[in-house]
This record gives sequence, structure tokens and C-alpha cells, in this order.
Amino acid sequence: MVWLVSVSLGLAVVVRFGLGIPIPLMQMSLPDRMQRAFRYALLLGPLLIVAAIARYRWALRRAGYQTVPELSAWRRALTAVRTNALTARVVLAIATGLLLAILLSVVGVWKASIPLLSPWHWDPTFMAADRWLHGGVLPQDWTRQWFGPSATRFLDRMYYLWFRLLALFMVWQSFRAPSTDRLRALLSLGLAYTLLGNLGAILLSSGGPVYYERLVGTPSPYAAQSAYLEGVHGLHAKRIQRSIWTWLQTHQYIPFGSISAMPSMHVAVATVMALTSWRQNRWLGAAGWLYVLLIFLGSVQLNWHYAVDGYVAVLGTWLIWRASGVLARRWRERLP
Repeated sequence: MVWLVSVSLGLAVVVRFGLGIPIPLMQMSLPDRMQRAFRYALLLGPLLIVAAIARYRWALRRAGYQTVPELSAWRRALTAVRTNALTARVVLAIATGLLLAILLSVVGVWKASIPLLSPWHWDPTFMAADRWLHGGVLPQDWTRQWFGPSATRFLDRMYYLWFRLLALFMVWQSFRAPSTDRLRALLSLGLAYTLLGNLGAILLSSGGPVYYERLVGTPSPYAAQSAYLEGVHGLHAKRIQRSIWTWLQTHQYIPFGSISAMPSMHVAVATVMALTSWRQNRWLGAAGWLYVLLIFLGSVQLNWHYAVDGYVAVLGTWLIWRASGVLARRWRERLP
């Protein structure tokens, strides 16, 4: 995590001060999703610690340590070890949270730098790829028939819920005991944001179906979908999409308040959460994969993304997950 933060921030400094490109590095601030994570940590962190202590003491009682005088010394020693371990986990969780905060802040800077470094120019290509992959039909023309107003609002709520689930996921992984799975999950999240959210978004810069006409300058093939969404009341997506365009027009920097469609980080992060959950529990993992499907469908139905954005996100995240597993196992094996 330190290495990823250092590389991302170091390159941003080189671009800003070495190349003289005015990316908004000086305006770097804490993203809203990280503020949520800290609030959840303040609430859930103490509860996790108390639960760990209670679980440990219950294990001691079941083992009969409280009734055998000869084991009192062992009990005191084990209690001291457990207390030190809990303290170490708290320190590790705080350090992890701070690193994630810096990493996400730098990712927000890179996303806001896309108009300066690589203005959106891949939209026609991705629109054509969607047509070709789906038999000459845009996926939005299918989802518009599948999902009525109520289902569209449900997908919108699930899409917006992603921010809170990401915050909870970061708290969960930060407070987990050191393990290969914890390391793999955090490394996958960091690499997904760095390789897909930074590098991929700049190299394959696109704005998405909702901004197609304004970015490409030709009539939008997604006009029917936009008209349909305008008739659905109470959508978070419409409000946020209008706000993002206003921020861009007024050159106002908002963390993550910029346009970046390819690859879909909503789908990528949901995939990391699903893969991690599957390793922990199969039922939890199944729920995670169902959420990936809902996020993917919502990204298309709400005109945020081309379908290929989601396909690339899942494939790229799976490759990152595989590589992170190899790295995590090697690093853990080196520990004394």
C-alpha cells in the first residue's frame, strides 16, 4: 500500500511540477467515501475489538482455564499476548485507513486530470463495440424493455449503495487479523484503483452514454434511453450526472466529480468485494456476485456506462486478483 501510494503521488507531483500540467494536485482532499469509512470505523472498530475480547474470554472459560489454578500463569500470559495483538490490530487498522485515504485522494486527482491529459475520445469505439458484441443492438435498448420505472429505481438505489458498501468493506479489511486473505483483498483494491482507475481511465478515456452527444458532437444513439430516464422520478443518477457536468463546465474540483467510463470502477470494486467475500463465506460470496450483476445492469440501464466497461472491469479485476494472490502468498511466506 505504501508503494502504491508513493508511486501514484510521485507521478502526480512529476506531472504537476515537472511537466507543468496544472492537474489539481494542490486541491487534493479526502473523498466522501473515505469520510464514510472513517465514520464507520469509529462506530464499528470498538465493537469489533470488544467482540474479539469476548470471544477470547469465552474460549478460555470453555477450556476450563478459570477453574484450574495451575493454568493461571498461562492464562495471564495468554491475556497479555491477546491484548498486545489487539493493540497491534488497532494500530494496523489506523495505518491501513490512512493509506487508503491518501490513495483514494490521489485517484481522485488523476480522475480529475483526464480532461487535461487525455480528453475523452474512445466513446464512438466503445459504442460500436457494444453494438457488435450484442448483435447490432445497444444493451440499453434491451434493459429499457426489461426494467420498468420501479425496477430502474431499485437499480439506482443499489448503484448508490455502492459508496457505503465500499466504506464498510475498507473498515472490514482494515480491522481483520493479518493474513494472506487480508493482504490479497487490500492489494487487489489498491491495484484496481491504480491500474484500472488511474492508468486504464487515462489510456481509454471515455465519458459514457449519458454524455455521448456533448462529448462526441453527433446525435446520441442513447437519446431514447435518456428520454426514458427523464420520465422516471427520484433517480440519484440524474441528479449526480447533471452535477458532474456542471462541475466540469465551471472547472470546479470535486473529489471523483469527473467523467470516466472505461473501465467501470463500480463493477471493478464490486468484483473485488465479491471475490473477497467468496473466500470468507460461500453465502456471502453469492450475495456479492449478485450485487456485481445488479451494479453491472444498473450501470447500463442508468446510462452511466457502456457494457464493455463492465466486461473489461471484471476481466481486469480477476487478473489483478490472481496476481495479488501470488504476491500475497510470497510475501507472507517471507515473514518470520
